[in-house]
Amino acid sequence: MCYIPKRCIFTAMAFFGCLVMYSTRVSLSIAMVAMGIKYNWDPKTQGIILSSFYYGYVVTQLPGGILCDRFGAKWLFGGGVLVTTFLYLLIPLAANWSVLAFTIIRILEGLGEGLAFPAITHAISNWAPRFERSRISSVICMGVPIGNIIGSPISGFLSSTDFIGGWPSIFYLFGSFGCAWFLLWCILVYETPEDHPRISKEELLYIQQNKDEKLQTKAPIPWKKIFSSLPVWAVIIAHFGQNYAFLMFLTLMPTYFKTILHFDIKTNGVLSAMPYAALAISMALASYLADRLRKWNKMSISTIRKTANSIGLVGPALCCIGIVASSCQRELIVGLLCLAMFLNGFAFSGFNVTHVDMSADFSGVLYGITNTVANTAGILSPTIVGFLTASGETVENWNTVFCITCAVYMMCALFYAFFASAEVQPWGLAKRDTPAVSKSEKPLFVEANNS
Repeated sequence: MCYIPKRCIFTAMAFFGCLVMYSTRVSLSIAMVAMGIKYNWDPKTQGIILSSFYYGYVVTQLPGGILCDRFGAKWLFGGGVLVTTFLYLLIPLAANWSVLAFTIIRILEGLGEGLAFPAITHAISNWAPRFERSRISSVICMGVPIGNIIGSPISGFLSSTDFIGGWPSIFYLFGSFGCAWFLLWCILVYETPEDHPRISKEELLYIQQNKDEKLQTKAPIPWKKIFSSLPVWAVIIAHFGQNYAFLMFLTLMPTYFKTILHFDIKTNGVLSAMPYAALAISMALASYLADRLRKWNKMSISTIRKTANSIGLVGPALCCIGIVASSCQRELIVGLLCLAMFLNGFAFSGFNVTHVDMSADFSGVLYGITNTVANTAGILSPTIVGFLTASGETVENWNTVFCITCAVYMMCALFYAFFASAEVQPWGLAKRDTPAVSKSEKPLFVEANNS
């Protein structure tokens, strides 16, 4: 009988969870083009609606990391996806009511989804062997660009048809997909390898021998040491820079393609997906290279993370300058956006994995902290773009947007390069005053931490 490794099932299901969450984000951006015409929303109103998600999202990031120990990463991640996608089904109704009702739904969606990413970081620390950490983390995060790849063209196509009213069908499709995913997540995924009733002894032993030892008992969170740690701030700054640019592209690229490059809505959806296809390819390539370099032991883990992160942030910054200098050549701009996203994929093997590298015990809390700060960018970038383009959707105004994005990328990349560390931090492992206790009766194989 063919045995499918249970960590592969976990990775695949987490990947699809990220895919559905980001499908809902990008599909809203596509739908907003049609909704803005129907409801006569100006750029400022659209910016408020698009950014309102992040008011809720930043609130539950840190609680999400803390609550993993109490409720388990499985239920926080799954519940976060379920809340987000169920509320997504209600958006057509809310939009017909008022902008306020639409905005409230988006805030509530953010509250639900804010639990998800700290939880999945915590789950990765449970399931990922040391030399597969970059690959498992990146495969899961590949749900982000592939969600955009799927969501953009499908949303563009549905918006151009009369199927279930056109743009409302986008919300019904992706909302239903998320609810169906939740049922499979509940059935197929378990909190830890030790909890899984059908995991092989060989796989369990392999995972336990190749990951950092974790306490199963609760330990006090060293808040003061975390917030006074310069490497933590390096990850916070890098995460912010990544999100500022990425979320600007995610939410506003369809608007840029329509108003500046003058693509129709169907073409808009297809072209909006292309940069994310490049991102998905590079994420897979970068994660493979990072894990191989770590296994060969030719470079320190900190050097690997800093190199990947520098490529992932500096490269797109240079592409932004290229866009400004392109004189609005449509094919060149689309190519530069694809190149920017390809290079950006390396960042997911940079700062994004450093949370688990620095601390297996507190990785969920760390991600909650960094993602809280980083996702204020989801409020800032659409608001700034809305402000800069309020006087008109002009090439000059959008060039200012790209120059600011370049500056954010560069400053954050340099801060991480100088101050980050991917080594286990002195506060990164809770005190082992009592022996770790497994939640199951399965034998627990423990090795000394020699990473």
